[in-house]
Amino acid sequence: MNDQYSFRRRRPAAGAAFLALACLALSPLSRAATTLPEVQVTKSPIPDYEFDSARNGKYCASCNGGMGNSLFAFTGADGKLWVGTVDFQTGAFYPPDGHGVLVDTETAPVADFGNGPEWMSGASGSRIVYTRYVTGSTHSESTAQIGMATMVNGTWTPSVLPNSLGRATPDGSKDDSDTNPRINYISADKSALFWRQMSAPGVEVTMPIADLTGGNSRRWVPGTRKIIFQGHNPSDARLVDQVYTYDTDSGAVEQLTFDAVGKYGAFMWKAPEYGNEYVFFTMADFRRKILVYRKIAGTDGVKRWTVIKTITPPTKLPYFWSPEVFTHNGRSYIFTVVSPSNQFWDKSYPTHLAISGIDPLKQNFKMLTNDTTKPRVRLDPEYFITAKGPFIYYNRLVPATTEYPDGVNDGVWYVDTGLGAPLSK
Repeated sequence: MNDQYSFRRRRPAAGAAFLALACLALSPLSRAATTLPEVQVTKSPIPDYEFDSARNGKYCASCNGGMGNSLFAFTGADGKLWVGTVDFQTGAFYPPDGHGVLVDTETAPVADFGNGPEWMSGASGSRIVYTRYVTGSTHSESTAQIGMATMVNGTWTPSVLPNSLGRATPDGSKDDSDTNPRINYISADKSALFWRQMSAPGVEVTMPIADLTGGNSRRWVPGTRKIIFQGHNPSDARLVDQVYTYDTDSGAVEQLTFDAVGKYGAFMWKAPEYGNEYVFFTMADFRRKILVYRKIAGTDGVKRWTVIKTITPPTKLPYFWSPEVFTHNGRSYIFTVVSPSNQFWDKSYPTHLAISGIDPLKQNFKMLTNDTTKPRVRLDPEYFITAKGPFIYYNRLVPATTEYPDGVNDGVWYVDTGLGAPLSK
């Protein structure tokens, strides 16, 4: 899922790419003794692909009617929704262009609402949730609705949630053991947020958080039925975005952060470093820091969400974009785009990828890419833990110019994190 759901294309300022290159030329990256290897998965454009549950390092060959759970889904610019396969042993895409199984048509491309299809995991298998237009209609906010594809007798079968007209950008819960998975989504105009459970897919429940957020960067908290999101209280004169959770079981809204620094997005997960306690991270200081929080007791004995680690980027690449987290062999890792620009959708600036652990006693921030001989925009990274270990996949572009304002496609690539194969359990 993109860390921003909506955007407006920006035409790059003259000379922006050259300025970015100059910045990189002066950075420590250009002085690295060796260029870290990047592996091209495909030359084809595959926008905002999302991986099924095998990305967590557990391959299930019998899942999804024998198709397995090592899959990826995406919607092309033509509105067609495809499912392809990831070779769990090598990390290769099959077929390379991702056009394995055509699931549905007239689905919303990423450019329409800022996000493509997402997976929903549960005890009964995987489902794909996405924004779909009314067949034959003019594509608009009013004709958008919530689509869902389910594996039925070995075939991906598309459907539309009842009474979901004018809705968009669904996200499914991702708990493989959940017998009643859930979906959350927004009204296409961002005026309201909703959720449903699969035991009653026709019943829409309004989330009472529309006064706090328009729906950007909302995510399910794994192993719970909570959603973590950024937003601000309209009664706060500073209008500073904070981190909140909303519990779809109880209806409770909890504010997690309270300081005067604005927050951008959030992820919460079970951290094996802390006995599988829940921790979360968010970006702050205009995306120039990643803050990791843990709930610990203060001097008064009261437990509060407290920053335990602050991650900062390289001096010449001072902005974080699209950070996500995974756990592997007993540790948590945050991976992210690092950029010289604070303009997320300005594709004229070359960017790189980096990774960090969350242990406050270890300075383990590491660049994953460092090639400055071929300036490239790296965006929308996703993790997949193969049999060889965690790979970070990403789209790569030749930077935008006045002639090519959206850049030039350079395919899908991955880097090996070097963290090693999953330990057998």
